[in-house]
Amino acid sequence: MLKIRVSSVRSCPTAHRSSSRIAIIGGGYTGALIAKLLVERGPRDLEEVTVFEPRDRLGAGLAYDVEDADLRLNVAAHRMRAIPGAPAAFLDWLQTSGTLTVDPQAVTPEGVFARRRDFGRFMETQLSPLLERGAIRHVRENVRSVSRMEEQWRVTSAGGMSVAADVLILATGHPAVSRPPVLDTLDRRAAGGVIDAFAPNAFENIDPAAPILIVGSGLTALDAVVRLEALGHFGQVTLLSRSGLLPRPHAGAGFAPFGEFLDEKPTSTRQLLTRVRATISQAQAQGIPWQSVFDALRQQSQSLWQNLPSAERQKFLRRLRRWYDVHRYRMPPQVSAALERGLASRRMDILAGHICSVRGDRHDLATTIRTRSGMTERHCNRILLATGRDFRDYCSHQRFLLAMHRDGFIQSDPLGLGLVCDDAGRAIATDGTPNTSLFVAGPPARPAFGELTGVPEIAAQAADLVDNLIRSPARETRTIVIRRLG
Repeated sequence: MLKIRVSSVRSCPTAHRSSSRIAIIGGGYTGALIAKLLVERGPRDLEEVTVFEPRDRLGAGLAYDVEDADLRLNVAAHRMRAIPGAPAAFLDWLQTSGTLTVDPQAVTPEGVFARRRDFGRFMETQLSPLLERGAIRHVRENVRSVSRMEEQWRVTSAGGMSVAADVLILATGHPAVSRPPVLDTLDRRAAGGVIDAFAPNAFENIDPAAPILIVGSGLTALDAVVRLEALGHFGQVTLLSRSGLLPRPHAGAGFAPFGEFLDEKPTSTRQLLTRVRATISQAQAQGIPWQSVFDALRQQSQSLWQNLPSAERQKFLRRLRRWYDVHRYRMPPQVSAALERGLASRRMDILAGHICSVRGDRHDLATTIRTRSGMTERHCNRILLATGRDFRDYCSHQRFLLAMHRDGFIQSDPLGLGLVCDDAGRAIATDGTPNTSLFVAGPPARPAFGELTGVPEIAAQAADLVDNLIRSPARETRTIVIRRLG
């Protein structure tokens, strides 16, 4: 049994409870950064920050907890702005740590595009001192349940550890990949050939000459292309997506963001699209690439999203989202070069369509695909799913989230973007009221922010969330018990 000194409200009403004990579920980039900022900035009465994250280290998460040297960030290091108040921290670390010496391929005319695993290492260096001195406690277990008891949150891990907290932050990140419905009806043999491109065993035992079908054509799909090339794969690779659109390349020469979209505050997708097109024309007339317009659009996108009515948000997601994504989430130069090599050798092709059926025969999978020009069949040894994460009905992706939904604490966004919250990150209960001690951070908070996938946007939301908690009133000290159940 472990006793910990904590705080209690000093003659303050319940509505103004402070935040001396904070639990964070999820220790990827979002959760780790919030923990770091909480310790470094306050609140003054902060007693404990506990992060539940089953991975061995904090700050890496799904995206950066990789060993593959071929997977790179799709944003140049000088634009990462990973640490609020120190926008050049990551680039400085790359230079002072000697990382660029052992990875000279990171340096390109378009900027420094580092390996993903190196960003994970960078975040590890940010968190290690705080972990070593006990300012942050890392519970290396999944969460089994969350309950509300006497105005406190009680988080219980899969191993039976129970932690009480005044404030709970959900930084649960990305859910599982979306799957074409037809893949859920496959027999066992055929199903064994369909693998999430993020899975640890996705590229094991691949015959270098075997044809591969990649479902998806975004950045994850291109990561799979790069990984296959690095493994010496020379068989046919097909990228399949409904649109057939690919991420665009970066521009060189270091142009600054160009364009102002908030002065007239467009209230419809049509107005916004018209404004973007006009701004691109203005930029090109001055010799400025369209990428600079999208860099400005990215910086202003949260305010633009919040200004759109719900019906217009839905229209954007249905009609413009894919076009926005391929211009916003651009491929790093190293990936662009690999794609060009594959297309030039005709070892790769790109299809716009969807899978109608899959059947397993003696040696491979026979996949029937409906394209715009009709039906076609492709034989492949493996299907790699790179379809993007499925944020629809977000509460259903983890049992404890589903239980929190049933208890009325959280709700999935009807547009399929994550969890309903306000622009302060406060979770909106099923009765429509914001919870002042329950917050949503990072990608699951996209319903309120729209743009909340890139590191700079997450960093800004994390800083705002922490600043709100710092403004909580002071507390007295009392003792609670953290116990292991079972």
